[in-house]
Amino acid sequence: MKSISIRPLWCAAVALVVAAAPAQTGAQSLEGTGTVPTGLLLRQLDGVKRVLMIAAHPDDEDTSLLTTLAREWGVQTAYLALTRGDGGQNLIGPELWEGLGVVRTGELVAARSLDGGEQYFTRAFDYGFSKTADEALSLWPREELLEDVVWVVRRFRPHVIVTVFTGTPSDGHGQHQAAGIIAREAFAAAGDPSRFPEQLALGLEAWQPAKLYQSSRSFFGRGGGPAPEALIVRTGDFDPLLGRSAFQLSMESRSQHRSQDMGAPQPAGPSITGVILEESRVPGGEAGFFAGVDTTLAGLTASLPGFAGQVTRSHLTEYRSAVQRARASFGLNPADIADELGEAIAHLEQARAASSEAGDTELRVALDDKLRTATAAFMAAAGISLEVRSEDDLVVPGQTVAVTAQLWNASPFELADVRVGLGVPAGWQVGPPVTDGVNVGGSVPPGALATWEYQLRLPEDAELSRLYFLREARDGARYRWPDQPELWGLPRDPEAVSATASFVPRGAGEELSPALGASTAWRYVGVNPARGQFDRTVLVVPGVSVMVSPAGLVWPARRAVSQTLSVAVRTEAEGGSRGELAVRAPAGWTVVPASRPFELPAAGTERTLIFEVTPSGTPTAGEHVFSVEARTSTGRVYTEGYALIDYDHIERAALFTQAEARATVVPVEVREGLRVGYIMGSGDDGPAAIAQLGVDVTLLSPDAVRAGTFDDFDTVVLGIRAYETREDLRAASEQLLDFARRGGVVVAQYNRAPLGSLPPYPLDVGRGSPRVADETAPVTLLDPAAPIFASPNRIGPADFEGWVQERGLYFASEWADEWVSLLELNDAGEPPRRGALLVGSVSDGVFVYTGLSFFRQWASNVPGAYRFFANLISLDAAQWRAYTGS
Repeated sequence: MKSISIRPLWCAAVALVVAAAPAQTGAQSLEGTGTVPTGLLLRQLDGVKRVLMIAAHPDDEDTSLLTTLAREWGVQTAYLALTRGDGGQNLIGPELWEGLGVVRTGELVAARSLDGGEQYFTRAFDYGFSKTADEALSLWPREELLEDVVWVVRRFRPHVIVTVFTGTPSDGHGQHQAAGIIAREAFAAAGDPSRFPEQLALGLEAWQPAKLYQSSRSFFGRGGGPAPEALIVRTGDFDPLLGRSAFQLSMESRSQHRSQDMGAPQPAGPSITGVILEESRVPGGEAGFFAGVDTTLAGLTASLPGFAGQVTRSHLTEYRSAVQRARASFGLNPADIADELGEAIAHLEQARAASSEAGDTELRVALDDKLRTATAAFMAAAGISLEVRSEDDLVVPGQTVAVTAQLWNASPFELADVRVGLGVPAGWQVGPPVTDGVNVGGSVPPGALATWEYQLRLPEDAELSRLYFLREARDGARYRWPDQPELWGLPRDPEAVSATASFVPRGAGEELSPALGASTAWRYVGVNPARGQFDRTVLVVPGVSVMVSPAGLVWPARRAVSQTLSVAVRTEAEGGSRGELAVRAPAGWTVVPASRPFELPAAGTERTLIFEVTPSGTPTAGEHVFSVEARTSTGRVYTEGYALIDYDHIERAALFTQAEARATVVPVEVREGLRVGYIMGSGDDGPAAIAQLGVDVTLLSPDAVRAGTFDDFDTVVLGIRAYETREDLRAASEQLLDFARRGGVVVAQYNRAPLGSLPPYPLDVGRGSPRVADETAPVTLLDPAAPIFASPNRIGPADFEGWVQERGLYFASEWADEWVSLLELNDAGEPPRRGALLVGSVSDGVFVYTGLSFFRQWASNVPGAYRFFANLISLDAAQWRAYTGS
């Protein structure tokens, strides 16, 4: 591990500049320039208060508390989620595992942009639902997890830690329990220099938080009563600056967790949350949230000696006076308080200079932060903004791209001694700017927009926009972090390119403040003809992307016919790309053709090439890997591709995968001539899995579902959460039952919400339904002779080996006598669960409900899951009626 000096994550690494927020759209912008951003920043200028909340997952945080502290109280807040929520379910798309972790990371960042907090993570990977802390702390080595949490505590330096969970079985999820346990251990360990001393060698200092609170959120809420010992925090008071209450804003923040169907109402009226004090390292800590903690800037100067201390305290007194005057004068025209803010900045600069030799880290951190915040407040009040725009949103190594920095001086002041530059990675070349008349050291008059256009050339070996925690394969249930400690704990890598600007604001010939600095990351700004202007993250992607579909193939052992591999080759290179695409077959397999030429005439073009894969004889059992490469006419070889995770509520990211397909040979049969209709829910691989079994499968559109055109099929399968997410299915549920009554088979996979009128007989499913989280839990076939286990594949214990993450979820909790329960399974220490697979006769047909996690097994090519699902879709209604005597 290399030794480097690290300052807290919220401190600038080189120059003390304020990060200029990009312009936001919507009814009310909380960042940028104008009255609301200025007012929010003014709330942060008095005192030093930092609060870190710790829990396990995205959505575990008490958003109303974070919002109230940050937006109303002016507190620096942060949320540390042990995981990125990788093992959960996805309401909005097909991403699972790492892909879902990227989505939920983006959702947490989007939530924090509203509630005003920062976001951090550990290396823990969410491996799925867990019922005990012991399991969680065995898959996440306890000492290493504690090390990560202590790392974040020492970087953020909170005065208060709020743990969401108690660390006891009452928390439910085992990962929740682990979060509560580790939060308490970190409170004690972070201030002990003998714990994790290697962190100190990297530039951090031991840091002891003053107080530890337990969230009492479960006792609160609208209509809930507080625990007697709880400290109540009012979240429902109307805030005239926000135009709503902190609680209402927090519900908008919470609604960013779209992948978890967390959309929430924003009700008006009183609301509260609260915390319970567990431990205090300061006297009098029981009286209030920060009681006993000296949160004043002046309090940090007590140890400064002699003249330096006197000068520093004098300037901080004047700073506070200027801030108070700014607040008193703050109104509809925030530029009116520029003089006061400029004076505050000047006193902060002088206080920092006077105390620079003291070596007090906390004082330096506090002064640097207040200087950044005061600078941001000045720019917000005056209407000064900095942007940097790339002409291209996807750039490739070797490309030259135009990048334009623009400084808009919407203030009534002159900006003098203006200096603008680009910050780029090593090896990137920046040409001299073309300006609109503002030279180095020049000025920008009031109301003017100054621009600097650069030609930026990326080197041929430029690093791709690969998320730092995904650069290496996971170590079990832990991500691997690169040897770049400045990235550890961050949501994602900082942007590769940024613009920095410095200037001196002048009014009536006088300097209003010392030189101010600002920085902002590059963005791509485009226009959608239907929706208007939008902006995107700029990503560095390979010149040629190679994506193979399907990436995983299940090959029926007796199937002699070929299967198709589709390879999408795409370029973002200027002038396009051309070359040869080759598929390398493993021994015992043939690919036709072995290679195909491709020609992509321009950036942004894509072509899909088809290859037929066939075993040379009877394929051998096991996994067989087909690798794909694209070789361009210039000799460059590309062996990976990327998919853009791109939803409108989060920052997009590129998820890279190797260009290969893995074929798993499975002894599986399906009913001859079977035809299946599939109604997709929130997203799964069901249609592809069924097609790989050699079955004719049709994905049903909303129009087809509403029309009830099911009679062309033997079986209709409902994807995961289909009844929740498909209004057309809810409307057509009676028509689907009519299909079953006429002799069809319906297979419904799990839903998280009640199934309404869909099942033919009463069946209770919903939040709190049983699940079996242990993927190795024994499974008992209640009647091995039942047709569903006997044909066309004989199902036995071996078919439940190798399952991943879990056995299943949202099992039926209660059901009518008309249902036949066929499986029994349970987690250790729990009663047997029999609601995982229920089958009911419906006139001439059959209705099946299953909570088994087939969707997770398909992604991992688990043989037994394919064999069992083949039996479900092949179920013969007449055989079932004969079995049940119905």
